[in-house]
Amino acid sequence: MSVRNLSFTFDGELERALDNISLDIFAGEFVFLAGPSGCGKSTLAKAMAGYIPHVIEGETAGGVWIDGVDSRELDLSDIAVRVSMCQQDPEAQFCTLTVEDEVAFGPENLALPAAEVKRRAAAALADLKCTHLRGRDIFALSGGEQQRVAIASMLAMEPEVLILDEPTSSLDPDAAEEVWAAIEELRTRRGTTIVVIEHRFDRLLAHASRMIVMERGAVVMDGEPETVHRRYMEMLHPSWPELAAPLADGEARCSIRVKDLKFVVGEKAILRGVSFEARPGELIGVVGANGSGKTTFLSCLVGIARATSGEVEMEGLNAVLTRVSEIARKTGFVFQSPNHQLFESTVGDEVAFAARNFGLDRQARAREVMREYELLGYEGRHPLKLSHGEKRRVNLCSILPHDPEVILLDEPFIGQDAINSARILSDILRMKQAGKTVVMVAHDMEIVFRYCDRVVLFEGGRIVVDAPPAEAAKAIAEMGREAYLPGGGAS
Repeated sequence: MSVRNLSFTFDGELERALDNISLDIFAGEFVFLAGPSGCGKSTLAKAMAGYIPHVIEGETAGGVWIDGVDSRELDLSDIAVRVSMCQQDPEAQFCTLTVEDEVAFGPENLALPAAEVKRRAAAALADLKCTHLRGRDIFALSGGEQQRVAIASMLAMEPEVLILDEPTSSLDPDAAEEVWAAIEELRTRRGTTIVVIEHRFDRLLAHASRMIVMERGAVVMDGEPETVHRRYMEMLHPSWPELAAPLADGEARCSIRVKDLKFVVGEKAILRGVSFEARPGELIGVVGANGSGKTTFLSCLVGIARATSGEVEMEGLNAVLTRVSEIARKTGFVFQSPNHQLFESTVGDEVAFAARNFGLDRQARAREVMREYELLGYEGRHPLKLSHGEKRRVNLCSILPHDPEVILLDEPFIGQDAINSARILSDILRMKQAGKTVVMVAHDMEIVFRYCDRVVLFEGGRIVVDAPPAEAAKAIAEMGREAYLPGGGAS
């Protein structure tokens, strides 16, 4: 694949998303594509996969050549046989309703014999360790499970080039390792060319044969991974925050109280008797495998998912009986998927959305948080036109102006480079110091164990560990779950 003098500007935008990019991707390479959030990585990937210019409208100069043919001269279906792309948001690429149908969808559209379609689907599901999901409704899966199914659907196409846009951002450490092992095995067995966009470096550096760094729509580094990574980190130079003061022992009031919480859908028990308490000024890290109940737990806290049985109290409100809108006045909730909480047509309106709904005039505060997250200048842009990482920052900004007492964060670091992760973490610590209760689901064990007051491990719909970091680390090690320890698998 060759990219020659490629520039692209989205319709309605003035600034180029891609700026005169030229590079060659060689057969069998494992290329790691990195760069700050919003630098154009995903846009370049979409150009390589033919979405630009065949689907996404804008002004294009230069082009992409696949097997020596200009992609503009190929139908999108012709490109899909050679180049498959797994997007950042797996829901954006789903075409069917069940896991098995989704993984079989691509091969079926190649008009392959039924036996070959079944073989490819079964092999892809097995490679991603998700055969057990075969008959499930896609939209009833956890975010991490959806991500694995999306990757499996691309593997089933058996492409010459496989492009993966942040394939492990929502995966637990064990699942992420399985994905990398499957991708590496695919490359060595079939000679597939792999292009991966990621912000998590450590595990990927061991697999990649080449690293490319982008900034402001242009390629600024390209070479051997270890060397480029070292130069890139020197360029970023993230400033990680100092540890916040521990919670004062004298604060006894519970801001969150959960007793014997159960949540059942049909015959499937997702939460199995969860009990939990949190106090003002606590920062609690929630970890666990995809599908273990973490997101459902947060949804029950704010009443979006109504408990089947048990007690849930949020800031003195009964979350089982109280309207979600009343709980929301005291709670800021960042959903797992950035797209699920974008409601307005401009970034400015989105950030002010919650405060305005509550009848609060917080325009000054809205501008302040946009400045903190480097979103000033984006006020008039449509949120859905932003990068995945930029959308996540808009989500975070939108929960702050109405000054909630409880902050629930479901994977706040998705799509963030080191600088933005450090910025988000600093704000989380400021909330803690201001006496807010912060409950954070995360897959970055380095952050969880260094900065959280407590670590809570979910397994099979239950809390199996709930302790300060040192005690939690000892308990998790005794369980043989090293992937949920710092350095044990999360990067």
